[in-house]
Amino acid sequence: MQVIVRLLGGFEVAVDGHTVPGQTWNRRPAAALVKLLALQPQRRLPRERVIDALWPDLLVEDALPRLHKAAHFARTALGVRDGIVASGGSIALFPGVQVTLDVEEFERAAESARTGGRDAARQAVALYPGDLLPDDLYEPWTDATRSRLRLRHLELLAAAGMFEELVAADPLDEEAHLALVRDHVRAGRRQPALAALDRLTDTLERELGVPPGPAAEELRSQAAALAVPLPDPDAAGTEAGPAPAPQARLPAPRARLIGRADDLAAVSSLLREHRIVTITGPGGAGKSTLALAVARALEEDGTTHGPVEVALAPLAPVHDAAGVVRAVAEATGVQGEGAVRSSSLAANLATRRLLLVLDNCEHLLDPSAELVDAILDAGPRARVLVTSREPLRVDGEAEHRIGSLGPESVNLFVERAAAAAGPGIVDAGDPRVSVLCQRLDGLPLAIELAAAQLRHLALGEIIDRLDDRLTLLVGGRPQAGERHSALSATIEWSHRLLDEGTRDVFDRLGVFPGGFDLAAVRAVTQDPDAGHVTNLLGDLVAKSLVVHDPQRRRYRLLETIRLFAAQSLDRSGEAAATTERLRRHAVTRATTEPRARAWLSTSLAARSRDDLDNVRFAFEASLAAGDRPAAVDLAIGLSTLWRNAVSYAEGRRWIDALLGSDLAPRDRLWTLIMDADVCLGFGDARSMRRAAVEATTLAGAVDDEGAAVIAAIYEAMVHLDAPDRAAERLLHASARAREAGEPGLERLARGYRVVALRMLGTTDGLREEALALTDDAPDRDYARYLCHWAASLVALVDRDGAWLHHLMEQQRSDLSATGLHENWLTLYWGALALIAQGGDYLPELRRARAWAAAEGRSAEADCVLALAYAAACRDGWEEAAELLGATEGSLLHGTASFIHQALLGEQLVKPRLGEAYAEVAARGRHLSHAQVLADRGL
Repeated sequence: MQVIVRLLGGFEVAVDGHTVPGQTWNRRPAAALVKLLALQPQRRLPRERVIDALWPDLLVEDALPRLHKAAHFARTALGVRDGIVASGGSIALFPGVQVTLDVEEFERAAESARTGGRDAARQAVALYPGDLLPDDLYEPWTDATRSRLRLRHLELLAAAGMFEELVAADPLDEEAHLALVRDHVRAGRRQPALAALDRLTDTLERELGVPPGPAAEELRSQAAALAVPLPDPDAAGTEAGPAPAPQARLPAPRARLIGRADDLAAVSSLLREHRIVTITGPGGAGKSTLALAVARALEEDGTTHGPVEVALAPLAPVHDAAGVVRAVAEATGVQGEGAVRSSSLAANLATRRLLLVLDNCEHLLDPSAELVDAILDAGPRARVLVTSREPLRVDGEAEHRIGSLGPESVNLFVERAAAAAGPGIVDAGDPRVSVLCQRLDGLPLAIELAAAQLRHLALGEIIDRLDDRLTLLVGGRPQAGERHSALSATIEWSHRLLDEGTRDVFDRLGVFPGGFDLAAVRAVTQDPDAGHVTNLLGDLVAKSLVVHDPQRRRYRLLETIRLFAAQSLDRSGEAAATTERLRRHAVTRATTEPRARAWLSTSLAARSRDDLDNVRFAFEASLAAGDRPAAVDLAIGLSTLWRNAVSYAEGRRWIDALLGSDLAPRDRLWTLIMDADVCLGFGDARSMRRAAVEATTLAGAVDDEGAAVIAAIYEAMVHLDAPDRAAERLLHASARAREAGEPGLERLARGYRVVALRMLGTTDGLREEALALTDDAPDRDYARYLCHWAASLVALVDRDGAWLHHLMEQQRSDLSATGLHENWLTLYWGALALIAQGGDYLPELRRARAWAAAEGRSAEADCVLALAYAAACRDGWEEAAELLGATEGSLLHGTASFIHQALLGEQLVKPRLGEAYAEVAARGRHLSHAQVLADRGL
């Protein structure tokens, strides 16, 4: 029997190659027992020590029944009767079986790294996907081990020279900050060096109340003395309104750009005069590398050439025109309609001072050209930089073709060889190096692959083997062109040099449509030895066949190599099986919690966002395979993401696809719940009513108490026009959730009830209830997010600016901590808080409106509603009533602001005006939103 236990970055058990599904650990003590025993050197503890750790407040005789029950449920989850054995007063995990533990793999690698140098340290870092048992942070028995492992990880980051990652992991490590700044200074990067010093200063003053030491000041002087790029005297343009930051930041450079200085200058010059520039060339020529270098130069010096905002849209994982729109929308922070329709997306981007980088367009020439045409036609400010093996052929396109590095290829080979096998491994004057580079056509990717082989082959052996492979494969793909044939031969040659196990892993990586992490690789390879898979993956990284992002702990294949791997996998006959493994892996991740808790989880949604391409792939594959329960589980895992980050548009598409299929009653119930939730957030009250009523009816025939409670909550919300009925139903739903042992759902029902009670006019005890639901909430989940909204409505009507500001700060903190970041609603509510506080709210409201426009939303009515609130806050009751009248019936889209409108009208303004309210509000129905906003400088 082979048993693998993963405790770093999360909890996972695999028995004989089969991962134990997350939902089987529905009893927390059962999982805790396995985790505790796995951490012991012999996987065994006396039962008294187990009780002390898991039930410290109970006497032994009182805790024994709980221990026996936990052991029973652990055996059930593991599917092995002898998985947990009680004998001789001790409890053991898989006695007599060799258990592979990722903690021990990491510690062995960390010990080897003490004498193994920087490469060994980096390999050890790759074995640390996250802190020990992040779901058990408050268990005392995890503290010491977690602290020890985290400290070792920090030491390895320093030994590996990964200072950016070290600063992120330990912001108070001043030496790490300084080491990072020294790297920037040595490389001549003035702005990043000064930015890193500013970050150090802010951190130390905020957290410790002390300034940086003299070393920081010396480095600041050195950074300030570095050359500043001169501005372009021909650059012109006017200031644009605020726009959202791109969602996909440019990846940091991993090595200096060699042999492309002229190309860099030429492309930069073309971008001054042309709004669309395409870098073309054969696969492996370094098109993406050059494009990123151009983009970084513009990003670091925002005054040059016009654009101050840079966004990268990788199109390699995309398969169709809709995917092109979605990828560009995600890269530029556009949501809503702009993430679905190219015309809306183009209208949003055209007015922004933006450089959009479209990377790898050759398989999507027509849809890419159509979107670029739309962007260029919609306005004069955006520019587009494209990489492709051929031009898009749109009007105004300037093409810059790159190919061989020429004589500089020798320098590239020598530098990469030194990085792979150590300084002095080859000499630039060795004529064999020049011969090798010429035979590789001077293509950067081919040269890097060859240099990586110097780890285990001599230069002469590389040339001999390369000759054989080139002779064999030249002319094999005449339509692809001579240079592509040369690169294919190089990849094929590198592929054949791999041993069988590494080659198998490499082939299976071709199944991933985008990036992936270590757990996903283990899933598609089904190798029970986690350390073995890690070593093979590290070998592929060292051979430049796989790219590693240590900060995000993710991997990817360059597109040309990914296509080769996919073809090789297909030839092996393992493509279907590997695809199914990837699908099952994504489903397993989505089902680590029961559905009700997964639906509430923001951490699951944040993880799903990191893995979005694979989750989308798994959703489509599950529908194609007829595994509709899995498709529903994947959608549930993303539902919180729809509420906060990706937009409701994608949720709407997934839900429609599910409702259009033949779902079992329980799966249809959950899909209707997601439907009601999306409709509420999108302001579609009529569709929410339909979905909620059907879900409530169906819940009576399905054995799923969590789903029944959620359905009851939404069914209550459709009665908000009669708040007393809604409040009564929500009270019943919260009691039902409490009886079902679902505290998150109980808080959700109580939060919605706060809204209903405030609409009813109730004030007694409401603030205390709202405070208890927000400040005292134990989890940063969707229930807390909703309760913040409910409490904000109370603060809004009470015109309590300080409380409203406090709630907004909590909301932003929660979103940031779970990986879900600011959206237009957080900006909008920030403006409302400023209104209530008597502050200057117009700049923030302008930002919110601009952000909404970038997301493809029409926020005019919402902004008029904010102006109505501003009038009410200065006791301008008739003006407030008029503006509220202007918003009647026009807030049933994009947000739940129709609830805000009803509250402000009925509970804040109408009580001041009495019977005159209806007449004054009626006057406002004839007001133009655009004119109202223009009159007030919006």
